Amino acid sequence: MARAKLESDKVFDDWMVRNNERIGKILIPQVGEYPPTLENFYGSVLNEWVTTDLIRHYVDAIGDRNPLWRSEDYAKKTRWGGIIGPPTVTDSIVQPYPYKQEPEEFKKFNGFMTLPNGTRRELYKPIRPGDRLRAIRRYLGITEVETARPEPVREFDEVVQRQIINQRDEIVAVIYNHATQLLNHQMSLENPLYPKRKRIRLTDEQRDAIYRGYDTETWRGAEARFWEDVAVGEELKLHPLGPYTIYDIAAFYTAMSGHAVAFELEWERIKLNFDFAWLDPEVNAWTCGGVCHFEDNKGPHSQIWANGYAAGFYSQVEGLLGRMITTWMGDDGFLKVLDTRVPCYPMAGDLLHCKGRVTDKSAVNGEYLVDMDVVCESMDGFALVNGTAQVQLPSRTDFKGLRY
Repeated sequence: MARAKLESDKVFDDWMVRNNERIGKILIPQVGEYPPTLENFYGSVLNEWVTTDLIRHYVDAIGDRNPLWRSEDYAKKTRWGGIIGPPTVTDSIVQPYPYKQEPEEFKKFNGFMTLPNGTRRELYKPIRPGDRLRAIRRYLGITEVETARPEPVREFDEVVQRQIINQRDEIVAVIYNHATQLLNHQMSLENPLYPKRKRIRLTDEQRDAIYRGYDTETWRGAEARFWEDVAVGEELKLHPLGPYTIYDIAAFYTAMSGHAVAFELEWERIKLNFDFAWLDPEVNAWTCGGVCHFEDNKGPHSQIWANGYAAGFYSQVEGLLGRMITTWMGDDGFLKVLDTRVPCYPMAGDLLHCKGRVTDKSAVNGEYLVDMDVVCESMDGFALVNGTAQVQLPSRTDFKGLRY
């Protein structure tokens, strides 16, 4: 039997209609957009120009030592002819959270929340030093989806597309950002948005195994991984990473710059939407909601994302999945698609296990493709970020080592 309609249902139905009237609306994100707009609150262009420094700062933030991203002497000997950016470096080009901040009419229902829920990246060209990039944002609408949460919660999937275009008017990447909109969810410690978890203390053996993995890491590199040599069911993995620390989170903060503004610029963002900020009772002053990433129990966002623990970045974990794939495929591969969702938010203290499994391989229009499932799991077995990927590999039948 259908439940009785609530006062909030009419407001939310109207809200969905209004949003879907914007389907197809185009917005051109500006460079360093401060103050931002409510419609594109975390969606500005962070870096217009690609440099070797920008690429290095990004790969530093995901711990990736692959010389293809770092060494010109190494990279010029590859098919690419020079340094390129890893697939997920797009997060240093445009902010990964381009959603609309909603007005206070929802506040009285104490149950409207926007939860970033992953990214589909379609990659067409490598990003290179010297590229000058711009973005086109297109709103794709919001759809109600079935929810596993208790009534009267309603759940929606909202999608925003961004095209990243270089100075030659070539589409480098198309990014689809997904957000889960939850309505009527009465947030509390007893009713969290994600599974309740606790930090796990490592044994000495577990700790030492992590550092052995760091010290013995290798890359496929110049040894081509040919399509013919890959089998369905083949597994790939990255050595365990972590435990995830606030220092790791801060490293990604500087690469992504999602909240990385200070003083007057921080105030410009806070006053645009006080509901998204936090009045810190200890000092009786407003602070950006992003403080939840740097200390436990700082503001309501830490309860929303990570049960009170400092919240990590799912986009940093996406970078780790991309790192695993590029390490596996070698210099001659090209990651064409990485499509992820976020079933459980990463938190400081997580030990991160990235792994994948080949699910299919095909030859289409002269491209030799491998499909795989990928996941990053916590030490306690929760899938933090999962999804699928598609990689183009060289074939033994026509491998010429050609450059793009």
